[in-house]
Amino acid sequence: GVAKSRIMSKLFCTSSSPEAVELYEKALFAYCASQGSPLPYLEEALKLDGGFVLAHCMMGSIWLGVLKSPTDPDVVRHVEAVRELGSEVTERERAHVKALLANASGDLPGALDVWANILVHHPTDAFAVRNYFISCIMLGEFVKMRDCLSSSIPFWSEDTELYPHILGFYAFSLEENNQRDRAEELARRALSINKRVTWAYHALSHVMEEERDPQAGVEFLTSSSEHWIEDGLGGHIAWHLSLYHLDLGNTEEVLKVFDETLCKHLVPYDHLALIDAASLLWRMSSVCGLDPGEERWKKVMDGFGYYNKGEIKTAFIDSHLLMVLARGKVTECAARLALARELLKTMAEYSKRDTSWNCKISDMIGVPVCNALLAYGEEKYSEVVSLMLPLRYDFVRFGGSWAQRQVYSVTLIQAAIRSNQISLALALVSELKAIKPKNNWLTKTFDELLKLKKSQKPTTD
Repeated sequence: GVAKSRIMSKLFCTSSSPEAVELYEKALFAYCASQGSPLPYLEEALKLDGGFVLAHCMMGSIWLGVLKSPTDPDVVRHVEAVRELGSEVTERERAHVKALLANASGDLPGALDVWANILVHHPTDAFAVRNYFISCIMLGEFVKMRDCLSSSIPFWSEDTELYPHILGFYAFSLEENNQRDRAEELARRALSINKRVTWAYHALSHVMEEERDPQAGVEFLTSSSEHWIEDGLGGHIAWHLSLYHLDLGNTEEVLKVFDETLCKHLVPYDHLALIDAASLLWRMSSVCGLDPGEERWKKVMDGFGYYNKGEIKTAFIDSHLLMVLARGKVTECAARLALARELLKTMAEYSKRDTSWNCKISDMIGVPVCNALLAYGEEKYSEVVSLMLPLRYDFVRFGGSWAQRQVYSVTLIQAAIRSNQISLALALVSELKAIKPKNNWLTKTFDELLKLKKSQKPTTD
């Protein structure tokens, strides 16, 4: 049978069970709105209709999205199901099967192309929109992300339940392309429709960090926390709050956010939480010279427990694991130093395994940046600069947001300072300060470097 999707402008879903389609609708809303888990709805839908192709596609996408191996039983079950059922459905659904198979084979860019084509013909396919949006973040394809949403948004009816959430995606895509005024306008418009649009808060968090005084960011997020804290992106938005506090020098508030919010998510496969926690502690210790405490580092390392199996995820995730291992004076901890070197060896081998996007990125920037992070922990600051400086315009290939990738930029700045490359450090700070003019750390560092440079005799540093 064929049923119409209520929240995708009545696109058709092939299923023998209307009840299964209703459950799929609930899963799709959770998937796009980051409100609750889609998995229970999908599991119930598949009990009612084991041949429900879109439910299998979403389940497979979810497991691949948390970077489970394509050979993991959770992934294989759904990939094999759609292989058998893919010929019995509509052309749009067959395209979703094609995208899942591409993704499962390690070809995420290929899957991205399939979703883009689906959206050319079906711009209100929320499943395709969400997959395309998140995958663009993973691949660092922010222009594609913005353009795809630009062509999708006009076809959404404003009274559709998902409309403000798609608008939140669009606002974030604009912010990542430096169209901050428009991003803020659309994010606030989404919140005027529905106060619980997590991606709208996320987009505004970025705008505030880049253009506002950090105190304004604190006030905005604390006053609105009831609307985002329980959502799937709530921990990450709290991380943005911690960055505001860090810039304001509110160390106790930073640690409070870590202990009360971020720690709740430090489990294997919650990669966003692990990245955020590792980055925050690294910024505190390696950039700001603060001691977050060994127990907090241990909690993050425990969350990366999967590495005991030697698994490689993405260059972006692996670099944050390296931060945990290389923290402080890593030469004073033989066990961590050995693990860091083992990770680098595994990454180097993995990067040459095949020509998949993940291997290419690991080879291009993952391995050299991780070598730089280890060198930082070994206090070889000139080596850090030599490794990272030529790659700084390629950091976007890691994926993640501009705010997340900034950890590499501030690490490079500190390495330049500690290796007494004052002119370079001043240039790097000036570049970042032009983007974040109200950031206190950048302003303070710029003033200190400028004073130092003026006090020095002319050099070629």
